[in-house]
Amino acid sequence: MSIITPDQPYVPGTDPENIWNERHDIDATHESIQQMLAGGTPNWFKWPHEYKSHVKESFAAEKEISNKMAAQYKWDDQEQLTNEVARKVNPMSTRDFMKKLQANGIKAVVMDNGLKGTVGLWATPPNRTNKLRYVCYLQVPAMYEWSVLRLDNHGIPSGEAFRGWRTVAIQLVEKEIITEQQCHKIFGVPSPNVISARYFRSLWEKRNGKRYVDLEEQESLGQSA
Repeated sequence: MSIITPDQPYVPGTDPENIWNERHDIDATHESIQQMLAGGTPNWFKWPHEYKSHVKESFAAEKEISNKMAAQYKWDDQEQLTNEVARKVNPMSTRDFMKKLQANGIKAVVMDNGLKGTVGLWATPPNRTNKLRYVCYLQVPAMYEWSVLRLDNHGIPSGEAFRGWRTVAIQLVEKEIITEQQCHKIFGVPSPNVISARYFRSLWEKRNGKRYVDLEEQESLGQSA
């Protein structure tokens, strides 16, 4: 007698009772299972919870090793750069930021750059009225004063979690759209402290054309006078 299941059409000449046998190599399946159980029931099958705990412990140990290896790539000041409470201050809308530039004679425009929540900033270099130079991206609709550093799972810097308008100001200086003096005039001079340290370091490096190395670092490298 033929059996027709409700969810399967009847195919003439095919016995539904044998569909499993026709589409699966039952002998090979039995042989595979016997090989798996040749030494008795595997421990991972009898005590799955213990093995899951072992796997979690192994992953934790591997992550600890990775974190130790990654420590050498961490920045000395990343604790300050990730301090959201101290860095997310003095918000400025992207529109007001552009108005500051235009009010000081800087010809700049923003364009869609395809990245969600941002726009690309382009500006005309001094004495080059026929050319636009890409500066960097701006966060919309507003930015806090200082950028916030993003860290990956190993605590290594991985881009920005939030862009600050001081970062854009520095990029305008580095791309030679404005001078350091113009930067101070347009955006003001922040108070010198641990939060603004990298800002002043970036200006120093642009002004002197070399990487900033503080006294303590020089001493550790045996380069002090």
